[in-house]
Amino acid sequence: MRKQWGRSPWARIALTVVVVVLAAAGSAAAFQALPPGVQVNNDPAAGIDPGQSVSGEDPTNADVVGGALVAGKPAVPWAVFRQQEAGGAHDQVFSRSFANGVWTTRGNGTVGGRSSASPQFTGSLNFDQGQDGEAPSIDFAGAGRTVPWATWYENTTGTGFGANNIFASRFDAASNKWVFAGQSRGNGGSGPNVPSLNIHTDQSAENPSVAGGSAVDPTKPGPWVTWQETEQTASPGGGPDQIFVSKPIGPGAANCNGVTPAGVPDASGNVPAIGGFCFQQVGLGRVGPGGADPSLNVDVTRNGIEPDIAFTGANDSVPWVVWYEKDPSTAGLANNELVFAAKAEADSAPGAGGFHWHVFGNTGNGILNAANSCAGSLVAEHACSLGSDPTKDAEDPQVAAGTMNPANPTAPWVTWDETVGGVHQVFVSRFVTTPTPHFQIVNGGNAISTPGVESTRADITFSGNTPYVSWREETPSGTRAFVGHFVNAANPTFVLDESDVPLTPTGTGPGQADVREPISSACIATPFNADGQACQGGALGTPFFLFTNGTSPRALFADAYQPGVPVTGAASAVTTSGATLNGSVNPQGAAVKVSFQFGTTTAYGQSTPSQIIPVGNSPVAFSAALTGLPAGTTIHYRAVAQSDFGTFTGADQTLTTTTPPPVMGVATFGHAKVSGTTVAVRITCDGGPCPLTLTLTAGAKHHRRVNVGSKSVTLNAGETRIVRITLNGSGKHLLATRHILNVRLRVTEGQTTVSTQTVTFRTHAHKRH
Repeated sequence: MRKQWGRSPWARIALTVVVVVLAAAGSAAAFQALPPGVQVNNDPAAGIDPGQSVSGEDPTNADVVGGALVAGKPAVPWAVFRQQEAGGAHDQVFSRSFANGVWTTRGNGTVGGRSSASPQFTGSLNFDQGQDGEAPSIDFAGAGRTVPWATWYENTTGTGFGANNIFASRFDAASNKWVFAGQSRGNGGSGPNVPSLNIHTDQSAENPSVAGGSAVDPTKPGPWVTWQETEQTASPGGGPDQIFVSKPIGPGAANCNGVTPAGVPDASGNVPAIGGFCFQQVGLGRVGPGGADPSLNVDVTRNGIEPDIAFTGANDSVPWVVWYEKDPSTAGLANNELVFAAKAEADSAPGAGGFHWHVFGNTGNGILNAANSCAGSLVAEHACSLGSDPTKDAEDPQVAAGTMNPANPTAPWVTWDETVGGVHQVFVSRFVTTPTPHFQIVNGGNAISTPGVESTRADITFSGNTPYVSWREETPSGTRAFVGHFVNAANPTFVLDESDVPLTPTGTGPGQADVREPISSACIATPFNADGQACQGGALGTPFFLFTNGTSPRALFADAYQPGVPVTGAASAVTTSGATLNGSVNPQGAAVKVSFQFGTTTAYGQSTPSQIIPVGNSPVAFSAALTGLPAGTTIHYRAVAQSDFGTFTGADQTLTTTTPPPVMGVATFGHAKVSGTTVAVRITCDGGPCPLTLTLTAGAKHHRRVNVGSKSVTLNAGETRIVRITLNGSGKHLLATRHILNVRLRVTEGQTTVSTQTVTFRTHAHKRH
């Protein structure tokens, strides 16, 4: 939260802040644990035993996103993960959110599931807790983007099923339960109706991803889901995996009549809309029975797997899906792994859900229709892919919406790993529209990972207008998470922020993992964050990520970016009532708020208004000019830096305001009177002390004047005194020589002459009679 500018007990304080980038380079960022030493997967009462492992199976065991249950409030991390259970029980999907320094399990039961009536694990999202919930994904949708949606897959038994099915569930904050959603696909013979998203419930579907967005109303994004599913063929095992997408109809759908894939009517003849939602398949029919199933595969003869989805463009109105295709082609196309990306474009064809899919690559593009120009030849297929070298394997893409230039609408940014010189390297590409729409690999066309070092399982997000990427890298000291960001919108260049987050060793055996380290922020590019230009709730958008560490058990942890310790500098321009406070901080890869705390003790009590220092990796100087301070007073102060997750303070420093000169009074003078060698003058002081110097001077040769007597006195306010000055030796000598001595009496107060008059001294012989 932005700290409010407090009012001084002394005076109103004016403040200015100056931000200057220092020349010295900073060190790599250190991350802040959320919270220190505590696992994300830790809530035994809900069924999350921290002594049991999270899954280590590819492609992921967890997902994370920034979101809020109340519109306009700052987003916080929401995680969903796959947790193993003791005693041979099946893996469960759980969701937890982080706020105020603690993780909280979200959900105490489900609505509409086979285990809803008597759950063994109260926090589990599983439709059937007797089956493994796998590959969970999470995002926010609903009015104001306030409704968490999770999707995953699990085996579903019963008539018409018998395969892995995709499920989607929303969190109902009022009841603290997860509510299943989708058209009824029948009940398998008994129990509640199954709201499977599968195109065919008897085909195996896996690896779903969910994204909130809408092509119609940006204020009410809905959960769009993509996944892979085996093509329904005459073969019992089905054909190759195809990529599919469904969009939501709801909330408040009365039934799902006419929606495809078709549901199973109940006794009323209507297809129940479980949870008030239906899911409509999106795209032109291309595979399956009658060629009616809307696959996104470029080459439908081989496996399309592990898709991801994001919404881009003005008001998040354009869905994009990325995936990769693998295994030998029977269509004379590529046999190596290729990454593809496609966006939804309006189409009124019946059964298409209002859209067809248009693939864009580095140099080619094509609509996924009957013609399918991207599959017209191997050259065309390569042109429609995203890889740096289309003859090499490219896999595991992830996509995020964002723009580095606030003047431009958001676009898809895609990261993946690709074989280079026998090892996997991480690349990032963005969609550009000039000179023609295509994908362009950033970072000068180079990988962002360490050359020659195995690097896999990348993920990508935006915080404001800055893209961030995480991945796994096999370093000499073990498997580590690498995280960094891009700078320079015109020519995006990668900056590595951290390279030593310890991870579970990569692999598929016991005590190993082959999973992403999912990354997100409190300011991802959505209409509710003005596409990154104004983070909701005043958040900074500090990036955060999950990571898997340990071997027995494998544990899930969370980290966030944090700045370096701020440096409190010496104050400058100190006056009786003001001073300039100086400090510096290294943002260490993410935007931070800076301010100063100050007061007459180390309790401080007041803060200057926060100012934002943008993303960077070098120390940045900042200052605040204070006025209205009490004179002659010691002021304690220290520099402060804030992220969305913590406050970091510099050392205490002090300054002392100067003491003002005393206010001098006003002196009035009577006529000076001479008696012998002494002159007397009556002085009255008003309004304050009167420090006075009285000086007698007489003329000498060459128009010089010589001092013939002086005296300094200080009168108090209201005091009247007769002050006498006697001629000094020089004055007496001149009087004796001249007999008549004209003397000037000059009175000064400080540096100011306040009175001058002339008096005459005479010897006895020359006194007037």
